[in-house]
Amino acid sequence: MTDATHVWMKPPFGLGEPKEVEAKPELIVPLMNAGWSQCDPPASNDEEVTEDVR
Repeated sequence: MTDATHVWMKPPFGLGEPKEVEAKPELIVPLMNAGWSQCDPPASNDEEVTEDVR
């Protein structure tokens, strides 16, 4: 189950870093109107990032 108190948002056109935002409409709606969208949290340094290179 996901943490419903925060969501990760990525900036429009992939410019910049995703940021964690408190999951409140008054915070999320203005970001979405500006082009931000929800995304998966970034991989932490503890997680191994793998890439399929077939």
